[in-house]
Amino acid sequence: MIQDIQIALASKLSESSPLLNNTRSVSNVTAEMLQSSVFQVILPAIYLVIFPISIPLNSISLWFLCRYSRPWTPTIVFCINLTIADLVYSMTLPFQIVYHLKRNVWPFGEDLCRIVTVLAYGNMHCSILTMMSISIERYLGIVHPLHYKAIRPIRTSVLTCIIIWMLVLLTLMPLMQNNLTIRVLQLPMTTCFDVLPKEMFKTRTDFIIYFGSLMFFFFFLPLLVMGFCYISIIFTLLHSSAQRRETKKQTVYLIIALLLVVTIWYLPHIVVSVIHYVLTFQGSSFYKAYKVSLAVASFNCCFDPLVYYFGSKEFRQKIQKKLCRCVVVGLNEDTPIFSEYVLQVKPIQNLPKI
Repeated sequence: MIQDIQIALASKLSESSPLLNNTRSVSNVTAEMLQSSVFQVILPAIYLVIFPISIPLNSISLWFLCRYSRPWTPTIVFCINLTIADLVYSMTLPFQIVYHLKRNVWPFGEDLCRIVTVLAYGNMHCSILTMMSISIERYLGIVHPLHYKAIRPIRTSVLTCIIIWMLVLLTLMPLMQNNLTIRVLQLPMTTCFDVLPKEMFKTRTDFIIYFGSLMFFFFFLPLLVMGFCYISIIFTLLHSSAQRRETKKQTVYLIIALLLVVTIWYLPHIVVSVIHYVLTFQGSSFYKAYKVSLAVASFNCCFDPLVYYFGSKEFRQKIQKKLCRCVVVGLNEDTPIFSEYVLQVKPIQNLPKI
């Protein structure tokens, strides 16, 4: 994709033919990369692991968050937004699995390629911004409680989620406005955003500005904001005797859950992305590692429920209550011998001593 930016900017194909506009000649390095086992084996294997875990886990989480988490809090609203993003993205994984198993041949058409690509990047960007919003909400609630009550937290959190989606979709407009399916001349394949469309960026400067802006606003800035919020929260909790012990514990758990999701799944992709873009302009290829890191980052869909569990006391209590009820019902239905044994023993214990 990106490593062919030089070819994309330099190529002067005829614009009179739609067939030629969708056809690209790629370098030998790119051709070898597109036939790599990384694309045809490792990527579908990763998505095959994520899909059967993410769909039921996020479906159950959304059901609990919407039905049983009452009253709603700003954290619950943000968690619902995060769950919807994960669930919608997870539904697109079968298309990516088929695409890579068919040796990078996209059989689903241009429109579906746009949708899958936008949801893949949109899920990652939306998730990071939502986690940043949770951090800001906790920061305001603990460090500035008086200001927090004055801003109507529930209404503000709903509006924040709407703004997040609008911002994410707005920044991904170039992906929606260009043909992302490219026919490779050297190979019998039609790729889906694995080869950069030549008309997407007219100059190298446009490319740097666009992807540099995405990296800053959806990775570096949220990490800085989250770091500031966490340090301020921890400092306030350590020096405040008015906070209840349970509140401190829940806040610390939430911070740990957010940090784990960000550092384990997102931070490696951020580092690999920076290396990939730098090497691109040095004539080297790091695209296979970039694609693997992007696929691994999708595991956030499976671990975001940790944020819901530790971020909401109501959600955690409802989950524990339902699980305990299931265990009790299971014991009552499946262990009748135990009940009979208890009934038989009680009369013996009550016999008078001789």
